[in-house]
Amino acid sequence: MNFYELDNILQEKIDEADKAVRVRIEIKLNGHFERVFDDDIIEANFFGLKEKAGGISSRGEILLDNTNSVYSYFSVGYGTQVNVSFSLGEGYPFFLRFVFFVDEKGIQNIKGPGRKKFVFIGLQDLSYKLRKTDEVKDWSSPVVFAYSVVSDKNQPYNSLVHGIAQRAGLGVNDIDCATIPVTLPYVKLSKNVWSELSSLATAYRCHLECAPEKPLVFAHSPYQSEPLADNEYSYTFDGENMFYLRKIEKAEFYRNTVRLKINIPISLDKQEIWRYDDSPVFYDEFLQAHYPFIYPLVREIEAGKYEAKYKVKAADGKPKNVIYADQIDGKEEAENRLEYDGGPFAYSYYDITSNYDRAILTLQKDNDGNLYNASINGRPIILDLNRSCFVKDTEAVETQGTIALNVTGSYFSEYEIMRGNLFVNQYEDWALRELEERLQKKREITVKTHRALFNARVGAKVKIKTKDGETAGTINAFAFRYKKEKAFIAAFKILE
Repeated sequence: MNFYELDNILQEKIDEADKAVRVRIEIKLNGHFERVFDDDIIEANFFGLKEKAGGISSRGEILLDNTNSVYSYFSVGYGTQVNVSFSLGEGYPFFLRFVFFVDEKGIQNIKGPGRKKFVFIGLQDLSYKLRKTDEVKDWSSPVVFAYSVVSDKNQPYNSLVHGIAQRAGLGVNDIDCATIPVTLPYVKLSKNVWSELSSLATAYRCHLECAPEKPLVFAHSPYQSEPLADNEYSYTFDGENMFYLRKIEKAEFYRNTVRLKINIPISLDKQEIWRYDDSPVFYDEFLQAHYPFIYPLVREIEAGKYEAKYKVKAADGKPKNVIYADQIDGKEEAENRLEYDGGPFAYSYYDITSNYDRAILTLQKDNDGNLYNASINGRPIILDLNRSCFVKDTEAVETQGTIALNVTGSYFSEYEIMRGNLFVNQYEDWALRELEERLQKKREITVKTHRALFNARVGAKVKIKTKDGETAGTINAFAFRYKKEKAFIAAFKILE
């Protein structure tokens, strides 16, 4: 992950560091953008950070001079788009850095001393809007994806990233993603769009961001098919370009043991997924079980809308609930599986499309009879509960004791990953990578500079040089602070 690329002229001026930073703010009104007067921008602060959940989000705050009541007439409410661009000096191109939306508080009018008037606007990026999706859910009809790959921009109809993002109205042209060809047999959405995408990004170590070039970026994963882009150091901080440096230990980051416990959906071959077995049951002279359908007995399955819940037998012989099934027998196939004496028997109602884990049936007979077999075949997916993966560094445990990281999560897979000369499951590879990172004792370095590094981004690698030596790390958070007639400040939190 590198800094955003800039126009060559603009990059030269940043390197020369002899021009003042300019901020351009444009508010979308009635289908077009109105530019805020430069002189009215008193203060503008912008922040970005890597969330614990896995995604990267940004927000902003702007304070405008409204002495002439210009902005009081702006119809600026929650969700209004605001574009923020940066440049240096006069006559140089602007770089679009943020695409924001006005937060729930809208435009806030402030009265100061005398005739002073101001407006304050809080800004949020698209990630905040994505958090608001699916707040009202139809729990009787949850969103389910089956046999989708994690992400594939060439086959968006089969891409989980595209399917989740579509819930928030994002289309193919709104998404820039890598190809991660891991097939997930079953996914059931239970959270908002941003939370689901963050969980997916965590499981596949992706960079998830609502970036200026695309509303949604999901890329830079070690599991992607495309070669990873060069991850060079984007910038070097030294005594000439920084005025503040602080280092603190990140002791809470260190772990020498990783315990991963997850539920894994398992896809099985097509087989019997339901068989009628409601009592009473009788046995004939050959000890074959059969079910009498004889007047005046009326069974639930013939009374109407009977729920035939799918189950399969596990290797230990115990029944396992099926969470999803496809390739299910059609009505004609299911009737061909009916075995009976008397009758004849048939399905007057046969619904296999309304639910993923059960059929809704009504069995009818013309005359009394004995039913020997009523069954349905299909391709089932079952849930392997509490699958565990435990990895540790023995030497580190012996010297420091067990310092464990307990992890649960969604979207992990049995997909096989080449690790050295061996194939391991994706969730095992994830745990091993996490342990490798956590074994390193890290520091958080805070750096502040007056340089116009507005093209910096979370996830980019940088170096820090001091008289005591050189270190390197990854940006985990930033803050850009602009004040009228004051020096621009860019602050970064860097994980060593």
